[in-house]
Amino acid sequence: MAKPDYAFKTASHSWYPTGRDGVYRARPGGAEIALSLERQEVPHALLEPGLKRAVTAWVIARGGRTLHLNGRKESVSPRQLDRPPTAPVRRLVSIAPSNAEIVGALGAVGLLVGVESSSDFPPEIRRLPRLGPDLHVDMEALSTLRPDLVLASLTVPGMERNLAGLDVLGVPVLVLAPGSIAEIEADVLRVGEAIGHADQARHAVDRMEADLRSLREAREARAPVRVFLQWWHNPMFSPARACWTNELIEHAGGVNVFRDLPGQSAQVGPEAVVAADPEVIFISWCGVPFGRLNAARVLRRKDLGAVTAIREGRVYALDEALLGRPGPRVVQGVARMAEYIRGVSDGRTRRRPDAEHA
Repeated sequence: MAKPDYAFKTASHSWYPTGRDGVYRARPGGAEIALSLERQEVPHALLEPGLKRAVTAWVIARGGRTLHLNGRKESVSPRQLDRPPTAPVRRLVSIAPSNAEIVGALGAVGLLVGVESSSDFPPEIRRLPRLGPDLHVDMEALSTLRPDLVLASLTVPGMERNLAGLDVLGVPVLVLAPGSIAEIEADVLRVGEAIGHADQARHAVDRMEADLRSLREAREARAPVRVFLQWWHNPMFSPARACWTNELIEHAGGVNVFRDLPGQSAQVGPEAVVAADPEVIFISWCGVPFGRLNAARVLRRKDLGAVTAIREGRVYALDEALLGRPGPRVVQGVARMAEYIRGVSDGRTRRRPDAEHA
């Protein structure tokens, strides 16, 4: 399936990138809109409900929770974009791998009739019809499945294209875009309620909280370790202020060195990484299978040679499925990070007597 050249479509227009950051042009008509996290400018004559929803989705997909549309400011949340089902859900579609994993954790895979192409867990999901990549789902194929509910996501920029397409179809939809562990847990409960698996959802959340509590207790009294979680390698990207992974790193005993950058993810240059001087680098490249992650590629970077993590050989591969999919398995991602971070803390403890003696 070829990637569409449009950014998103509403009932009246298709919107195309102009090549200028955040600026899109309408067909037909040629009108332009300008979008950023700080401000969104849309000609009033075009500002119908479908376009406002698309703009809201654009902001949320980049970690924003405030709409500043044509000078008017308002708080927004993914739930505002929901169109809940009005009847029991018998035919369910998931268009993000994290959503499919939530359904699996609730024991409700039998309700699924289609998923986006990268969904692979739990294993029985792999037999389901594929609807294309999570950034450009085939809406025509989705429509033929006659879903009672679609579980959509706005965790990655570009996913607003899917939400606009679902709006045109008019199908029931829940929109998941968590920015914290509490919001991941709330989404699990929300999905459980919508599909008639509320008790299973409560059990899944209770299990997550118990596991996280144990991890928190294990890291108490240890000073936080500076962590660079690398979402991509060239150019380098890190989770930023609005990403749930900040809390995952904290539960593991670390602190994201780029946690104060705006948005959900941020591009960082080698100079910034050197200045932040992480003690551990985790590579978890988006869409790259675990077996193809290459820590040596990072260790060999001469422009990062001054970084403590590079000098001491602390670059570790972590499966993106355990960190980049906001669902119950993020707890496993925390546990994996904690194993490596604990080694740094233990190393500090071993070095301290020598330092004091000197």
